[in-house]
Amino acid sequence: MNLFKKKIVQPTSGYAVKAKSKARINFSLSRKNAWLLWLCQCLNISIIALELSSWMLAIISLSLVWQALLLHQSRDRSERKNNNNKNSASFSTHYQTKDIKEQQVVTVSPILLGMFAVLGCVAIAITAKEVGILISMVHLLCFSYVLKSFELKARSDFYQLLLLGLFVLSSSLIFRQDLAFSFITLTLLVINLAVLLQFFSSEKAFATNIKVVVILLGQSALLAVVLFLVFPRLTPFWQVPQATSAETGLSDTVKPGDIANLTQSTKLAFRVDFGQQQVPEYSQLYWRAVVLEDFDGKQWSRQKTDSITLTNKTADLRKKQLTFDAKATGIYPLNYQVIVEPSFQKFLFALSPAVISGDNGGIRAQTDFTFSNSRIISQATSYQLTSYLTVPISLELSQKSKQVNLSYPKGSNPRLEKFAKQLQDNYVDVQARAQAVLTFINKQNYVYTLQPPLLENNSLDQFFFETKSGFCAHYASAFTFLMRASGIPARMVTGYLGGEYNGDETQQPNSAGHLSIYQYDAHAWSEIWVAGNGWLRIDPTSAVDLQRINSGWSSDLLQQQSALNNDLLSLYQLKSNPWLNALRLQFDGLDYQWTRWVIGFTTQQQYNLFKDLFGQAAAWKLAVIIAVSLIISMTMLMLFLHLLNRVKQKRPSRTQWQIIYQQALEQLAKQGLDKPAGMTVNDFAKQVREQYPDLAIAFTRLTASHNRLCYQTLSTTEQDELALTMHQQYRQFLQILKRQT
Repeated sequence: MNLFKKKIVQPTSGYAVKAKSKARINFSLSRKNAWLLWLCQCLNISIIALELSSWMLAIISLSLVWQALLLHQSRDRSERKNNNNKNSASFSTHYQTKDIKEQQVVTVSPILLGMFAVLGCVAIAITAKEVGILISMVHLLCFSYVLKSFELKARSDFYQLLLLGLFVLSSSLIFRQDLAFSFITLTLLVINLAVLLQFFSSEKAFATNIKVVVILLGQSALLAVVLFLVFPRLTPFWQVPQATSAETGLSDTVKPGDIANLTQSTKLAFRVDFGQQQVPEYSQLYWRAVVLEDFDGKQWSRQKTDSITLTNKTADLRKKQLTFDAKATGIYPLNYQVIVEPSFQKFLFALSPAVISGDNGGIRAQTDFTFSNSRIISQATSYQLTSYLTVPISLELSQKSKQVNLSYPKGSNPRLEKFAKQLQDNYVDVQARAQAVLTFINKQNYVYTLQPPLLENNSLDQFFFETKSGFCAHYASAFTFLMRASGIPARMVTGYLGGEYNGDETQQPNSAGHLSIYQYDAHAWSEIWVAGNGWLRIDPTSAVDLQRINSGWSSDLLQQQSALNNDLLSLYQLKSNPWLNALRLQFDGLDYQWTRWVIGFTTQQQYNLFKDLFGQAAAWKLAVIIAVSLIISMTMLMLFLHLLNRVKQKRPSRTQWQIIYQQALEQLAKQGLDKPAGMTVNDFAKQVREQYPDLAIAFTRLTASHNRLCYQTLSTTEQDELALTMHQQYRQFLQILKRQT
């Protein structure tokens, strides 16, 4: 079976069109446009490559390499065909045009392509449960995108391929929407549109088409801004959950090693703006997210039955309970705004205890003093909170909650159970018992590391008595287990610790800075319930690495985090250089404003802005604003097209071929062969043949095309086609001239 079918097609102006029937039209891209399209595919795939599985990247890379080999094979066969034509053909103008534009296209057998497509789809279906629905859909989109380029048989196929490329760019914005990534996406959009424009004007330089696209997008910028400000905020259509992964954020189930894996990511988790208030000390920045109360001996998980959403009435009651006379009690509220990055989870972050302030529709307060979003967070989401850092959490403990937080699988960790019984006998006071465990950890040779040894079946006994090396989740798990086994209600909490302040620390609280919390700030700790004090935060990490709690990462842990420096898309590696780090912080500030006012532009912000500018909102006002903006944008576009037509009228199409011929004469003059002013172009062509035989064929063809454009009556289409032919002849002339020199 012949797997590769070879076909010769003859383009007319940038693409070949040959009617085989009334319903089917074959076409071929020019060699330049084909390579531009291939390059555009590579760029589009690269921007979403980090979200693809390794096996899908391998398949896509194989497909792109396959396409490149086919294009190269097509080029070689086309050059051999042209060389044969040069040895046997006359120098008639008609044949010149045909010879130069003739191009070979190599297509793949439909059977081979179909088998490849079926195998790829089967692989996507098999791994769908593992990677999640969203990633599977992205895999299918990217796979279809690269396969479509193997069947460019009609102009509609070319349009579909470019449209798929635009969908790939749009899909990448689901995962990242920061300023740098948005700028890169916009740049690729310009390149994709320039490739489309190149299809219709292949005689122009690609840089010229890029300039035209930039101008056209600039014309529509005003209308786009107006629509952004006045168009209703809609929920994204990609509300599809993806598989739980430590690289995307916290989970509602945690094994001892999960948090350590999460800290290898430099992705931004969320930002916090305290306004003009003093930023709390680093040791107070415990951003609670998930409370884990169920333990099966291997992993911790959320308590499904007791995590009930508070009603509005109960939430209002909590707000009243947490409102104090600051001067009388010394308890001052802390107001701040949180902007969460897309995590495809529902978890939100707060300094507990906290209450929702302002208009935060869709934010739910849980009975365990955590918060969640009503929808999966697939875009930047902002909300406002008020925290009371010194107020106790849950002074009363229900019998059901007590039972849950005292339960543990009997016999799962016998050595820890034995140790817990000793603690219970030796220390009656609850807080003294907890402190005894911290003292024990501090005095033993325990190690805080991002690369702990593997544990058999996640055995806490093995960690606590043998390896003695672990991360925050290891210590929090063992500590919580010990507390429960010794008769103290305890639970594990996951979230983030600390954050990077971006602002002038010397001018607090007058500085308008913000905190940036990254995935590598993920942390786990414990909470124990003490009568009269409620749930108290106990961080076992403090007994191993106090610096991690008070100021951030120690030097040893920073060395272990060297993997972060290998992330090419991250600016984490710039921290080591003070000057570059200052630039990084400046860019982070710009990105924060972009996220706050563009990505996180909410319905309430839209309403407030419209009210400030135009008064009370009304439908007729919106209609007038959109209509005026549309009229202004269309007027600017028509003005641009008018100016463009005037330039074309001042510089007719024949000017191009005159310039090309003049450039050829200048190249010959550099070689010492000048054309006398009184000599005809034909006589000069004979002189070139005598002195430079190798240039004879190329320059004779160029001269023939020049004479046709000068002295023959041609239609506009014929002039454009011949001018393009002359441009290609000039390029061949330059190639031969370079080989001679």
